[in-house]
Parts: sequence; C-alpha cells; structure tokens
Amino acid sequence: MAGLSPKLLADGAVWASNISSAVGIIFVNKLLMSRTGYGFRFATTLCAAHYLLCAGSFWATQSLGFIKKAKLPLTDLILFVSTANTSIVTLNLSLLLNKVGIYQISKLLNIPFVALVEAFWLGKRFSGKVICTMAVVVVGVAIVTVSDTELDGNVVGILVALVAVASSGMQQIFCRSMQQKHGLSSHELLSSTAPSQGWSLLMIGPFLDYYVVGQWLLDYQWTRAAMVTFAASCTLAIGVNLSQFMCLGRFTAISYQVLGHGKTALVLFGGWAFLGEEVTMRQVCGMLLAMCGMIGYGYFISQEAQAEAPKSPPKKGDLAPQKLPSLNGDGLKAARAGDEETASLLPLSDKLSQR
Repeated sequence: MAGLSPKLLADGAVWASNISSAVGIIFVNKLLMSRTGYGFRFATTLCAAHYLLCAGSFWATQSLGFIKKAKLPLTDLILFVSTANTSIVTLNLSLLLNKVGIYQISKLLNIPFVALVEAFWLGKRFSGKVICTMAVVVVGVAIVTVSDTELDGNVVGILVALVAVASSGMQQIFCRSMQQKHGLSSHELLSSTAPSQGWSLLMIGPFLDYYVVGQWLLDYQWTRAAMVTFAASCTLAIGVNLSQFMCLGRFTAISYQVLGHGKTALVLFGGWAFLGEEVTMRQVCGMLLAMCGMIGYGYFISQEAQAEAPKSPPKKGDLAPQKLPSLNGDGLKAARAGDEETASLLPLSDKLSQR
C-alpha cells in the first residue's frame, strides 16, 4: 500500500462504493419489482422516492452543519433536471415501445455517443488503443445482454430510444461539467438537484407508470415485506446517487460508461452464485471479453494520464485541476476532460430487463 498515491486510493474507494451500492440496489429492486417478488413495477415513481430521500438526507446534514448549502443558478438547474428526467422517462418508454433487443442495443450506444460528445464538444482526444478497448467492451457486453435477435422496431420507439441515449449521456457529462463550472463538490451538486428532480418525477411518475404498467400506484397492495424492501431500495439509492456524482466528478463520463459495465458482470455472477440463475457459456465468454476490454481501457488511460500529469495541485472537492467549462459559450468546447451509466439513477426497470 505504501507505493499507492492517496489519489489512487481515493479513486479506488469511490469506484468500490459505486459498484457495491449499484449492485446491491439492483438485487433489492429485483426483489421489489419482479413478478416473482413483490410486483412493485412503478419504476418512475420509485426513482422519485429515491431522489426525495436523497434530498431529505442532505437537508438533515445541512441543518446539522455537517455540509454547507449550495445552489445552482436557475438556468443550469433547469437544464440538469430536465436532461436527467428526460433520461429516466425515455428509458422507461423505450422499454415499453421497443423489443428487448433494440432496447439493449440502444443502451450500448451510450459509450460511442459520450465519446463523440467528449471528442467534438469537450476537445477530448482518444488514442487508437483506447478506442479499440472501448469497442471490445461494447462487443463483450452485447454478447452478455443482447438476447433478443429480432430487431424490428417502430419509428416512434427507435426515436425514443435515441433520445434516451442522448439524454443519459448528456446528464453524465453535465454532472461533471457543472461541478467544474460552479466549483461544487459531488454532494453539493446532488443536494442542489435532488429536490427538484424528486418533486418533478413525483408529479409525472404515477401517470407514466400507469401508461407503462397499466395499473395506478394507489391500487398496489402493500405488504410489510414490500414496504421494508421499498425502504431498503431508497436507502441504497442515497449511496448510488452520491457515489455516481463522485465518480463523474473524478473521471470522465466515458470512463464511467466503460468501467461501469463491470457492474453487469457482477450482477450476472451474483445471480448465478446467490439466486441460482442460469448462466450460459455465451454469457461467460462475453463477460470475460468485456472485462479484458475494461482492464485494457484502464491501463491505457492511466498511461496517458501519467504522460500528461498536471503540474498544479488538485483543487477543492472531487475535481482534478483543469479549465472550468462554460455551458453557454465556447469555453465548454475548449475544455478538456481529464479524468469518469446506466442510469440519472437509471430507471430500475432497465436493470431488471437484463435479467
């Protein structure tokens, strides 16, 4: 441990917290939402509850003086919340309107979309080796998750899927750029956006869930076990959201996308090890291929980062030193992202669709 830098140890701790909380919430939500569990299939309303509990927890810690209050300018708050909510809504609608094959493939487009945005908007440059490892990860995850080979879809469904890809990728990019622009730490940005996101999702969630599920939330028959599982999901969501914002503050969105697919492999392994779910040889091969791509990506990115190591010390919070981008001018185009879905806490029906 003596040879590891404090930054590397901190980065590893952030990754571990994100992966452990995300994998944990997937299994809890599988129990809560699946037909073999408690059948609570109101994904958008559940996301609203997640953000509202996050907002409440931050309000309590701010009131006790543990963290300071921070606010985003109204225009940036509206931009962030509308983009994140669009991601959640369109991902749910995409799952409804498209066959599973199209839905799963659209999820894989997040990596190339974010890479293109970072390259042409943020000025990020990717070496040939890094691009190859991205492709390996995409192919490996496709082998694991894409089970429906019938890709026929309607125009509306495909358009919704494309909007979901764009909004999910932009939410992750905004998460990093707004931390940089306003000098906020991860918990300060989350505490500024969670209340608005929670209340706005709560307003549209029951109606969207009725359209997707065909049942009103008030008609759901609660049991004590379902309420305990619901509370566990909301509690874990605090860790998921906070660790996601911390990751996106420390790393680029493309790194978050690529390395985040390690959660897919862990969920697959956990389902086989603890839930007795069947894992095919095809999925094992895809998982190994994706892991090789992630290892290669991490190695080449770290080599390039060492070659371009910043000379100035890090600034406050989670961010590495670099020029702060402006979301309204040419500054964002010239900004260079130096360091890390889903999703938004991506709709939890997304996680379940891959099971």
